[in-house]
Amino acid sequence: MSTIRFARVFTDNAVLQRNKPIRIWGFAKKNSKVTVEFAGNKSECTADDNGRFDVTFPQMDKGGPYTLSAFDDEGGSTKSSGIMTGDVIILCGQSNMEFPMVRVKETYPAEWEGKFDKLIRAFKVTENGVFTAPLADVETGQWNELAADTIDDYSAVGYFTAKHLRLQEDVAVGLVDLTLGGVIMEAFMSPEMLEGFSDALSEAEKFKDDTYRLKVLEDNEKNAQEWLSELDKKDAGRINRFEDGCRILKDGRDIVLPDFFSDTELAGFVGSLWIARTFTVPPEYVGKKAVLWFGAITDFDHCYLNGTFIGTTDYCYPPRRYEIPEGLIKDGENTLVFRIGVEKGYGRVTPGKLYGIVFGEGIRTTDSFTEGVDGADHIEHIGGVWKYIIGCHMDPPQETVFVNWKPTALYNGMLAPLAGMSVCAFAYYQGESNCGKYTEYTELTHRFVRQIQDMWGDIPFICVQLPEFNTRMEEISFDHGEGWRGVMAAQEECTSIPGYHLVRSYGCGELNDIHPQRKEPIGRMIAEVLCDLRDQKSGGQKV
Repeated sequence: MSTIRFARVFTDNAVLQRNKPIRIWGFAKKNSKVTVEFAGNKSECTADDNGRFDVTFPQMDKGGPYTLSAFDDEGGSTKSSGIMTGDVIILCGQSNMEFPMVRVKETYPAEWEGKFDKLIRAFKVTENGVFTAPLADVETGQWNELAADTIDDYSAVGYFTAKHLRLQEDVAVGLVDLTLGGVIMEAFMSPEMLEGFSDALSEAEKFKDDTYRLKVLEDNEKNAQEWLSELDKKDAGRINRFEDGCRILKDGRDIVLPDFFSDTELAGFVGSLWIARTFTVPPEYVGKKAVLWFGAITDFDHCYLNGTFIGTTDYCYPPRRYEIPEGLIKDGENTLVFRIGVEKGYGRVTPGKLYGIVFGEGIRTTDSFTEGVDGADHIEHIGGVWKYIIGCHMDPPQETVFVNWKPTALYNGMLAPLAGMSVCAFAYYQGESNCGKYTEYTELTHRFVRQIQDMWGDIPFICVQLPEFNTRMEEISFDHGEGWRGVMAAQEECTSIPGYHLVRSYGCGELNDIHPQRKEPIGRMIAEVLCDLRDQKSGGQKV
């Protein structure tokens, strides 16, 4: 029985790199004869002993849509439609490159209005750590055209890069998204490129053992569930129903928020904390729909308005935006309650963020620290004095071991299966998680750039430099900013590497947020690098 198929990255709506030889591969019965047809061209080959077939077509200019077909000598066939030739960019790095458009919706609301550009397409590979050997194909991924139901999941940096490229030239842009929040550079690197980094290789070696790896994953889940279960059982607020805020307002202690808990009598606190305050709104806004903006909280929260649950976030980074249903805000006094979970003794309600009930539409603003909304009908500010009661004290949970962050994991599971695909650039935004060993970052980058150019040819490696950031926001992770500055310096030093291009993002950061929302300038600057390189290659003539 025939089982012929293309590699996932060559399925429906794919973008293939223009003006370079077009390499296509897939999988069939071993040693079978395979014929591949594309845009009027035909190529024949024989699948190898592992069942892989591989052909190369002559380079083409921008165009499409085309159909890509393959046939084997057993009568099997496969077809991909809607194929475009254009520019393909690999996106790689950690959370600031992965950062999805849905997280910048208040900053760039116009991107959800009007017509969506279907010649912007994205292929997102879900995180997949593998330690034994490179996979033959990525295990997830499909090409999604930009649309109302897909834009939320696009990398924001990738989206704005593609948008600005499209403004320069009418050519399809394909984004191959190989990102994972929190990951270190070593996870994207092969064992050969890590030679001499004995700690990294030893760590990777441990996770080759499936029994060990699965036990780590099992312990992660077990420890997290047990800690949360114990928290719920001990929490006086859960037991005595603090959700309406009455007990907190009556018996609670004063606390001024936003603030770092380490600057208050809650320094070092681990467990659950209940906070409450009252507010009123002008009569014309009573009963109207609104959105609660509540900055960011470390580590997780549940929110109640007038005793009604309105939202929850299970980790520290996302901005708290909770929709308030019509009719919930009443005339006179309203009560807002948060249950806050603090896991590691570094709780905070982040300073500088907007804390308010927002009525009407608006656009998020920031001056790199102070967050606001322009254009809203009314904002009822809720910073200041709150009341709090401790629900329970806890010991910190066991540390989670993020398996997919380990050295070589994503090289094997995500990068290596796509090696050899024709692309125009590799865009990389990472470094936050390497701050602890910043002295190694320059050497790692030299090796990583060489690896990328070995895998995808002589393409530009475009690195986004870390922007401004107050590392106190990550009290548990950084040593007074030395590591952050060290990585920034290393990224600058690497400009001597052939093919390495640095996007200097200073001015795009937010001092109180490791995930700044101002991603449009980053994408624009990456696009400018690509356009400049293209113009240089064409002798200064626009093409």
